Amino acid sequence: MRFRSRFLLPGVLLALDFLPLTSATAQDLPTAPADSLGQDDFSSFGNADATENRPYASQKVLLQSPTKLISVGYEGQMSFDLNSTGPHQSGLVPGPGPTPPADTKVGNRVNRFAGLRLGFNAPVISNSSLILNLGLTYWNTGVRIANADRTPLFRSLEDGLRSTGFNATVFRPLNDKNYLLIQGNVDLNGTYRNFDDISTKGLTYSGTAIYGWKPTDSYMWGLGVTRTYRAGQQLHIPVVYYFRTFNPKWGVEAIFPARVNVRRSFGANSLLMLGYEIEGNAYYLGAVNGQDVYLRRGELKPRITYERQLAGFIWLSGQVGYRYNYRFDAFNNQNPTGDNTPLFENKLGNPLYVNLSINLVSP
Repeated sequence: MRFRSRFLLPGVLLALDFLPLTSATAQDLPTAPADSLGQDDFSSFGNADATENRPYASQKVLLQSPTKLISVGYEGQMSFDLNSTGPHQSGLVPGPGPTPPADTKVGNRVNRFAGLRLGFNAPVISNSSLILNLGLTYWNTGVRIANADRTPLFRSLEDGLRSTGFNATVFRPLNDKNYLLIQGNVDLNGTYRNFDDISTKGLTYSGTAIYGWKPTDSYMWGLGVTRTYRAGQQLHIPVVYYFRTFNPKWGVEAIFPARVNVRRSFGANSLLMLGYEIEGNAYYLGAVNGQDVYLRRGELKPRITYERQLAGFIWLSGQVGYRYNYRFDAFNNQNPTGDNTPLFENKLGNPLYVNLSINLVSP
């Protein structure tokens, strides 16, 4: 793995009622750890002083997938084609003159698009009436493009795409049936390799607020709004939070539209999930041809995930899926308006990908 960074920081689906709901009650369902699949997954908080007769709604449903406290993983995509249209010749940028430079179309093969993914999550306050969770993430994507020296944009991409994030989530039960979820996160996205390369131009800010209901210990849902960069651009959209365990085998874990998973449990020590996730952000690439460039990266990932206990609190997670490119254009502004045209219009092939991680989960 060609990983040249010199520093690291650790790092909403409508109800799927086609699944059979048996007559099993919440008491019939064996308990299991809660779920945490990354930022925007609010079910991953422990409750230190929760009791069976608690006066407040708890933050999770029965039989969720394991809560990941520390995660060390690696994700890689198979090679694919990258075709780009824009001012690829050195020194040419769109300008105010009467005859702006003509765009050129360049095609290259991306031979490597992979890197390390780290995550750290911990409850700072954890009691029956309030849970505050803090987290750190670091995602690196090393990029290797055939004949990258042909264009300044490709040379910049070969520096790699990195995102370092800090997030905070508050779960506030109002009573035994209702709750509030509030999350905020800040991410530093760019091609930085060390502290000297860091620029505040790469910062993005996201947040989500949800009001929810929890009718039973095996079912909770909520409605809210979010500001997000997941699809590669700033969006303000509604979210639907839906976590439900139908029986000891089947369940749904969803924060639509960001992520949806149908869960199949195989006892207490292994599970399989089928679903998708939307990932992405806006990356500051620095100066390309003398002008600031921001890459808007958005990916839709249908995938299958298998998780299994290895020993004690150590779990293995393996994922295989298809990366569909939703957005990969570059602009001269992090949040371009509707009349802004891309500096570089990029079309990517859609490869298969794999993700493997070792995780320390909560008891």
